[in-house]
Amino acid sequence: MVRETLRSDFKALENDFETIRKNIESDIVRTELYKGEYYELTPYSYQRNGFKRGRPVKHPDSVKSTKNLCSYGFNSQNQIVEVKIGCTVENQFYHTFLYYTDNLVKSILFDNAKRLMNVCHYYFNEGKLARMLLCGIYGSREENYIYKGDVLTHVEIKQYDIEGNSSSDLVLIFQYLDDGTLGTITKSFPNGYSEIIWKLK
Repeated sequence: MVRETLRSDFKALENDFETIRKNIESDIVRTELYKGEYYELTPYSYQRNGFKRGRPVKHPDSVKSTKNLCSYGFNSQNQIVEVKIGCTVENQFYHTFLYYTDNLVKSILFDNAKRLMNVCHYYFNEGKLARMLLCGIYGSREENYIYKGDVLTHVEIKQYDIEGNSSSDLVLIFQYLDDGTLGTITKSFPNGYSEIIWKLK
């Protein structure tokens, strides 16, 4: 049912880039610039995707290229409502627009050609991300976040192709050092194969 709602949202928003952009940007009261992505909506997104955290841009006038330049727009409640990320084409950006309700954050991603790429719903429980649902041009995805106390231990991921058929499921396992620092992330598949995708150096 939730996935059907996401599909309906996706179809309804396909041609709404300019309307969404104007409404969101009218609420922005300040922006922050970074070279590379800086803020995270999902836990350990840098480690999971093999990125390094971005660096603040202290002198915007000195930026020589917009590639990988990230602009975060904040509203008056200090919430990030727009993320612009420079692509390989100079002065063109991917846009993510964010909407907040009680325990739900909805994100809408458009590419540099203003084509809708995906719609995500992030569900929170007591301040922790509990579930993520995504519907995109290449299929859909569901992530369930499992904690022991306040510590994230697993993410169970189900993936579906564009027709809605089940694709490759997997589990991400988070292991920690004695001091609580994240030590490794292991990707595990139903066939028993697993691999470490991130390890603390």
